[in-house]
This record gives sequence, structure tokens and C-alpha cells, in this order.
Amino acid sequence: MTLAVILTGWESGFQVTLIGMNVLAFYAEYTGRTLKLKVFPVLPLSIAGMFLYLGSCVYLNYHPAPYALPKIAELRLSLLWGFIVFVVSIFILQLMVIIADSSQLKLEYQLSHDHLTGLPNRYFLSQKFETLKNNNRPFWIAIADIDDFKKINDSFGHNCGDYILKTVGEILSSKGVQCCRWGGEEFIFVEEQSETLPDRFAFLNDLRQTIEDHPFVYEGTELKVTMTFGLAHSSERKPNIDEVIRDADEKLYAGKYGSKNRVVDESNFEYHLKSKKEFFDSNR
Repeated sequence: MTLAVILTGWESGFQVTLIGMNVLAFYAEYTGRTLKLKVFPVLPLSIAGMFLYLGSCVYLNYHPAPYALPKIAELRLSLLWGFIVFVVSIFILQLMVIIADSSQLKLEYQLSHDHLTGLPNRYFLSQKFETLKNNNRPFWIAIADIDDFKKINDSFGHNCGDYILKTVGEILSSKGVQCCRWGGEEFIFVEEQSETLPDRFAFLNDLRQTIEDHPFVYEGTELKVTMTFGLAHSSERKPNIDEVIRDADEKLYAGKYGSKNRVVDESNFEYHLKSKKEFFDSNR
């Protein structure tokens, strides 16, 4: 292309293709790296192309081209090269924007979602907590824990535990309310109070029953899986998110040390708290 410019003149438009080649070269390197192929860095070539472009301009200023194309041919070539370079540049740059945006979304998803269950994680929850603080509206939090999960891991191995966690996560997120992975075998619901879900206790109890009735089968062995839930609501006395989480956690563990496989809220907390106290007294 440089020789074509030197021989036929600047007006033929061959120099424009050097710009288009740079765009294609960088995309070729990106594609090679994505496919994990052996690639040659194109930056030195692109810099060389820039100097060839500028050098051709300077050279022609002092050394006129030996061959002159007809004016109509120069016009047509300039239009052709300009069209090709613009189409290539626009297409590649738009493609790179889409790739960058897709990569950003993928990265944000990986940061905010649990790898095993696919549920939102604590990073996602931290953003949701900020939204709740800013909205300053009543909300409820429920923490759920798989009963005797350690026994399942010890008896059937961690692969079985992963199967249980993933299946439980699918069930908990199947009822239209967003469920998040809180950590270990614990899951959490954090939602503003709304008319679409007036009875949170009934909703959680339905989930509890669904998990109890679900046929968990691992390598031909049927497993009995249950969960205990602790439910707490914000109020003027407890407007702080950390306080509501602590309240839900207390209710959860009151149920865990009682009969398990329960939903514990304000209405039955004292009963399960008494059961928890009896449990500790009997194990002293």
C-alpha cells in the first residue's frame, strides 16, 4: 500500500487502508489471545504503519509520483478505500464495545453470584442493603439453614453436600422471591414489605414443606433434607439492618436447638427459645 501511494500519488487514497489494517491487526491479536493461540504483538507493526503513512506524505511532498491516475479513477479509489476502511473500523469498534460490555457484565455476575448455586452472594447483598437504607422503608429478613448438613457431608462426602446446596438453592429461588447464599449451608431473603407477599411466615413455611417433601437422591440413596428458618422484621425499635439480621439469626438458632424443620418468628420465638435453653441445660 505504501508503494502504491508513492507510485500513484496521495490522491489515489491507498494510504487510508493503512488505518484500516491497524484496526484489523489489533482485532486479530485479540482473537488469537482469546483462542489461546500463539500471537505476534501487532503494536510494533502498527507504529511502523503510522510512520509509513506519515513518511509517504512527506516523501510525496518532495518527490512527485511517477504515475498519474485519471481523475475519475482517483475519485473512485478514494471513495472505495474510504468506504471499506470506515465499514471495517465501525464494525470492529462496535464489536469491541459489545465484547467489553459483555465481559463487564460477566465479571459483575461472577463477583455478585455464588459459583456453586448461582444465587446472589454477600457482595450482591451489600449493594441491596445500601438500597434498603436509602429507601428507608419497612423490610423483612429471613435466614435459612440446612438441618444436620455436616452429617450429610461426613456420611456421603462433599460432592453430595454440593448437590444438596445446589438443589436447595433452586427450590428457595423458585417461588418468585430472591434468595441469596449467605455462607456455608445458610441462605437469606432480604425484601421490602409489599402487598404481593403479605404473609411472609406462610411463604417460608411453604418453602420449608417443599424442601421436606422433595426427593433428594444421591447415587441411588434417598436423603431426608429439612431446613430451619428465622424470620425478623424491621421496626422503629429495629430500623438497622444489622439488628434485623441479628434478630433473624437468633430466631434461626432458637429453632435449630429446638425441634428444627421450623419457621421461627415473633409469634413462636419464646417457645423455641425455651426449647433452646432446655437443650443447653440438658447438655451441661
